[in-house]
Amino acid sequence: MDKNNQTAPNSPAPSGALRKTLAEKMLSLQRQKQKLAQKAAALNKEARKERTGQLIAWGILVEARYRNAAPEQRKRLISAAREFLKDRNLSRALAGFVRLDDEISQEKTSQEEAS
Repeated sequence: MDKNNQTAPNSPAPSGALRKTLAEKMLSLQRQKQKLAQKAAALNKEARKERTGQLIAWGILVEARYRNAAPEQRKRLISAAREFLKDRNLSRALAGFVRLDDEISQEKTSQEEAS
């Protein structure tokens, strides 16, 4: 074959079928971005799940501590909540303490009636 012939099979120029158009490259890049975003979302979901589990465990700890505490210690827990929490979190914490106080009162009443 002639070395000057550009249609020769060993030609360094790629054929039209092998070239990606700009639109195809953009589509490929968009797909890669979507996959990356999905992976990031999955990692964020796992991190939120882990943090939620930790918060639940902390809540269980505080409830157990509050239930088993003397009245003065309970007041200190409520004061700590007022000191360190604000707005919505404070409201939730205080509502939780009220709920626990009600449950503790009901338990005491039930025990007294059973005696």
